[in-house]
Amino acid sequence: MLGNLNIYREVEAWKKPLHASRTTLAKSYLKLLPNIEVIGITGSVGKTLTQNAIYSVLSQKFRTSVGEENLDPTYRIPQTILSTKPWHQKLILEYGVEQPGDMDHYLAIIKPKIGVITTIAPTHTKYFKDVEGVYKEKSKLVKSLPKNGYAVLNWADPYCQKMAQKTKAQIFWYGENAKDSVKISHFSQTTKGSRFRLHWGGEQAHITTKVVGRHQLISFYAAATVGIINGLTLKQIGKGLSQTLPPSHRLNAVITKKISIIDDTYNSSPKAALESVNTLVDLGKNRQKVAILGEMKDLGEISEESHQALGQKIAKTKINLLVTVGSVAKQIGISAKKRGFLGKIIAAKGVREAANEVKKILKNKHLVLVKGSRHAHLERIVLSLSHKSTEIKCYHCGALR
Repeated sequence: MLGNLNIYREVEAWKKPLHASRTTLAKSYLKLLPNIEVIGITGSVGKTLTQNAIYSVLSQKFRTSVGEENLDPTYRIPQTILSTKPWHQKLILEYGVEQPGDMDHYLAIIKPKIGVITTIAPTHTKYFKDVEGVYKEKSKLVKSLPKNGYAVLNWADPYCQKMAQKTKAQIFWYGENAKDSVKISHFSQTTKGSRFRLHWGGEQAHITTKVVGRHQLISFYAAATVGIINGLTLKQIGKGLSQTLPPSHRLNAVITKKISIIDDTYNSSPKAALESVNTLVDLGKNRQKVAILGEMKDLGEISEESHQALGQKIAKTKINLLVTVGSVAKQIGISAKKRGFLGKIIAAKGVREAANEVKKILKNKHLVLVKGSRHAHLERIVLSLSHKSTEIKCYHCGALR
């Protein structure tokens, strides 16, 4: 049996051997796919969008296999392998980790030839202790790359700079200031999506996508770089990027007759939350802006200071209404108020209260950001605000709150 059963820590005891057996089967099945080339993605933020963008790009030239968006890597990696057919040429896998040892388990199943790192930031520090622990675990993917492989690294990230010293593979840097890499210019965005120009080799391609958020351009830089490594033309890369869809519940626009909602409820971390707030500010320059924020989970000892730091950043914005959901997230509002936040602050105990309070205030043309870790179930607020429902149901289990 492959690996240790601790990887299935959130699974009922009797199910653990079943999942382990499926993983073992997936590794055996790889023997029938000797020519498949694996692209592995890891990082603290942006993994799934990067996966989607790489898939859209490579699919312009290759038969490509990719997994479901919202399935934990523990189950997604073996499931994606088992769904891959012998005629597939590329296999894209997301190597997301939550605790020390997770990456070892995934690499024991399958090692990539191309490794893509988005960025390293504080996530799951309850288990990794600090960002150095996050870096140590995620850098294992880069160390595993073969000499004939490729490390696709974010030039702007200092931890990626450190990773470059730990790989035998050829390094391709990407990002705004990376040398000899693709460039992006003329970026603009609305709640419906964004536009920009991609430059490479003296040519340019015009990209129109449904993805919003300037910070999310990093995923397009990475995907374009993977396309270049695989010999795609700029035209093919541009077409693929334009077809890239944002992952569900990650900066998705929900447009109603009166208001616009940015649904970013899948997960949250200090860096991701700040970037989401920045996107709200950028998109809502001429609109009333509302930020509904829940807890950033699994931060351990840095939880309080991280929520306070987010509040300090919000205090400098022109957001009109800040709503925090839950006792931990309440620190965001307290911190913002101490730093001179000029907008109104509501500290709600739960999602039902938050939705009801916001409904009393919302007017035409309000732009609302809803952001929090998935354990907070803030997607119920999105449902309530968009459907005008008095009952807030969970997407996953149908329970009311």
